[in-house]
Amino acid sequence: MQLELNRRSKVPMYRQLAAELREQIVSGAMAEGYRLPPERELASRLEVNRTTVLQAYQQLKDEGLIASKVGKGTFVLPLQHIETARIPVVRHEPIDEEPKPSVVRPPWSVLFSDYSNRFTYHDIASAERAQRGDTIIDFATGSPNPADIPDDLLRKVSIEAFESREFDGQPESPIEGFEELRALLAEHMRARGVQCGVRNVMVLSGSEQGIDLIVRAFINPGDCVLVEQSTFFPALQTFRSADARIIGVPVDEHGMRTDLLDGYCARFRPKLIYTVPTFQNPTGTTLSPERRSELIDVARRYQCLIVEDDAYGDLWYGGESSDAHRPIPLKGMENAGYVMYLSTFSKTVTSGLRTGWVVADPHVINRLAALRRMVDQHTSTSSQRICLELLKEGRIAEHLRGLIKAYRIRRDAAIAALEQYAPDEVYWTVPAGGYYIWVSLPDGVRSLDVLESCRSQGVTFMPGSVFDVDEMDDSHIRLNFVRPDAADIDTGIRIIGETIAQM
Repeated sequence: MQLELNRRSKVPMYRQLAAELREQIVSGAMAEGYRLPPERELASRLEVNRTTVLQAYQQLKDEGLIASKVGKGTFVLPLQHIETARIPVVRHEPIDEEPKPSVVRPPWSVLFSDYSNRFTYHDIASAERAQRGDTIIDFATGSPNPADIPDDLLRKVSIEAFESREFDGQPESPIEGFEELRALLAEHMRARGVQCGVRNVMVLSGSEQGIDLIVRAFINPGDCVLVEQSTFFPALQTFRSADARIIGVPVDEHGMRTDLLDGYCARFRPKLIYTVPTFQNPTGTTLSPERRSELIDVARRYQCLIVEDDAYGDLWYGGESSDAHRPIPLKGMENAGYVMYLSTFSKTVTSGLRTGWVVADPHVINRLAALRRMVDQHTSTSSQRICLELLKEGRIAEHLRGLIKAYRIRRDAAIAALEQYAPDEVYWTVPAGGYYIWVSLPDGVRSLDVLESCRSQGVTFMPGSVFDVDEMDDSHIRLNFVRPDAADIDTGIRIIGETIAQM
């Protein structure tokens, strides 16, 4: 079996591989029953990530060209099976009637747009499926533990929101959001050190919508976007969908290597720099004030915009006694308009409250609002009213104090468990806030192998490849220490540590 992949092509490797295999199957070079190499073996032979092979195989399965049998491998399906695309033929009585022709499925892989084909679906979908179930100790899901959200808080603010006279008739919201909510969000941001007013704020249906709108507003196909080498994977998906050129900037234990940014900007001339500078997802690192200043200076010199994703900035575990050391958002260090700030309530209240906000120059807010008319018109009025009640009278601040106390305990428990159970060759970050611990595996230990073994023991986490710009990182894992119940953290990390040690 001869396969050739063009590593300089803009076509994703998995699509190239699927096309090569499809041609050989359709031409008859791979006959019915031909056994394809195992994913790991073919990945090694082609010197690509196993994910590339998995995606190519999945695409061919979706097309009805191949199928896998547990314990036997992956085989080319019979020609008749391919032509009917696994759709059963429905026949009606009497049986002596002329047989009806087979129904052929649409050729999905050809019909789907290039836009949708740029996404990486299968690893994320399989990870989400693995996280379901009552017996799973879940370090993977990037959302809070539902048990940490007081029922009485949400019930009370929801009742008050719906009983409000201003809510009678559910008046339609402006695209930018209710002005009262925007004013309260601006006040919330000023408390974080960001000088802004109502004109600078737009309410979103989650901060991911903000990333999508910003990409629509600023990115043309081929434009360069700089990101941390490992970063929030839905952002990567959005940049890929726009056919942007994504360049990963190396990171260390302090986050993005801003000392390298000048060279990257000089060479690639990026349109945007996307960063999670505070309690970064997935690494948990935080940029120092010096690096923040350096990042802003470089952006100004090269007329490059910064997208600051600050979903976790309110979850700081330093304590009120040392507020002077609390990270100041990039947006609070720059007022010329180069920074566009995003945040959300889904990480601090509940993942079901899909309400976020963007803080930016009024020119940007106006353009995002115009683009949003094609998407959803405005954020749910019910969600906005609930957020209004949460921001009134310091309720959100009181709620955050309780969360921070609980999450700090869980972070410390996770770190203590890693110190006890992880082999000597394992290293990890100790985050000052947020959700995540980034674990570096010993040489020769692959994160997907560890994940496969841990899943069979009821523990799941996210492998580093999901967050990597090149989808090649197989030496890290991300642990969300706030998601599991506190009582399960020690057991879950013990299983992970023992699995790594065995490998």
